[in-house]
Amino acid sequence: MEKTIKIFMVASASVLVGASAYLGFAGANYGPLGQNASPIYAEWMKGVADSTSLRNLAMPGSHDTMALYSIGDLAGACQTLSLTDQLNVGVRFLDIRLKLANDNLRAVHGIVDQRTNFQNIVNDVDKFLAAHPSEFLLVSIKEESASSGSSKSFDEAIKACLSDKWSKATNIPSSVGLARGRAFILSRYSGSTIGIPAYNGWDDNSTFTLPNDIYVQDQYKTDSDSKKAAVINCFEKAGHALKINFLSGYNPSSFPPSYAPSIANSINPWIDENISKYNDRNIVLYDFVDSASMKAFFGGNK
Repeated sequence: MEKTIKIFMVASASVLVGASAYLGFAGANYGPLGQNASPIYAEWMKGVADSTSLRNLAMPGSHDTMALYSIGDLAGACQTLSLTDQLNVGVRFLDIRLKLANDNLRAVHGIVDQRTNFQNIVNDVDKFLAAHPSEFLLVSIKEESASSGSSKSFDEAIKACLSDKWSKATNIPSSVGLARGRAFILSRYSGSTIGIPAYNGWDDNSTFTLPNDIYVQDQYKTDSDSKKAAVINCFEKAGHALKINFLSGYNPSSFPPSYAPSIANSINPWIDENISKYNDRNIVLYDFVDSASMKAFFGGNK
């Protein structure tokens, strides 16, 4: 009887997710996480020397940058701030997930449409860089799910949206001075002809080194204690061209699965308290980023 009930609950949850996605029901209110958006770090790179290597730069980012909408807690939102607000609080690494459908690149998280498209993302980035030429961005672009009903490839659709502020370079910029005013792409999709290659070798739910010597900690099926250990291990790792350290995760052992908010409720206060211990942090990706966490990241001097 217990087994039958559990199977029924799983099936019911699956139906709910599918029906909610079809009907467009969504919500993304997770209380205090990510609510503070004071634009205090819109130009923090002004204080960074032109000669600084990106490897020696402490740069905050946002995991699943555009994931503001969710079906309850079954397909989780990961942020509460708009893209522009994230940029204004200091985020400089964007994690963009897209689906190409009917020649339109939509921002998605899993099955959940995020109510915007890639062209809007490009336009917001362009406006920010035009207003703040001292800054630059690294933008990871992932094909979240297979294309449908389109006459062009995912790569062609990406290139059609880009402005001249978006670099198509295949190498990591050698210094901050050479990067200012531009957005540099990490290509997390098959068939890419632009950007820093980041598709081959990107392992699921793992820690790994990409062929271009980018060290990535992306262990997301986890509990809070295991996630903290993985984050610290990445902080302590040395000798790579870049380090990308994801703070995000969810616990798949609970029912329903405990998505981004529960892990972030533990990880975010912990990282705010401990981030100052780690000088060699490089790129750190947050769920529910806000200016309070950015004050902790940059030393609370504003």
